[in-house]
Amino acid sequence: MLLNALLSLGSTIADKLFPDADKKLEAKQQKEKFEQLYRIALLEEASRETSEFRRFMLEYEGRLIDIPRPIQYLRSSVRPVITYVVTGAYIYAFLHPESFTPQQLGMLNTLLILVNGFWFGEKLITRTGLLDLFKKNSKA
Repeated sequence: MLLNALLSLGSTIADKLFPDADKKLEAKQQKEKFEQLYRIALLEEASRETSEFRRFMLEYEGRLIDIPRPIQYLRSSVRPVITYVVTGAYIYAFLHPESFTPQQLGMLNTLLILVNGFWFGEKLITRTGLLDLFKKNSKA
């Protein structure tokens, strides 16, 4: 999670360093090269045994070996349980709409969109090019 945030930070930095990358091919190539070098450096730093970044991540997240099994299971089950509860509530509301108010149904729709966005949103945005579309619209 933190690693993904730091990787996306490289793209943000590149956008600030090369603001006219869309207009000029050379600037675009420099921006892509910067992003690639940033990612390589960050991943190398994270994978080194003695790196400060690795030490920080282990202190922040904890070593998996040191965490008791029940806590590991609890930590790994929070998101799926939320998904099952929201999906179950949505299915129940679909089968018994008379027992819900329109506001409650609207809230369930919103929750279902959030859950699906969590599980599938990043892949949808990054692999289909929607992220590039959002960036272009925000600059305009």
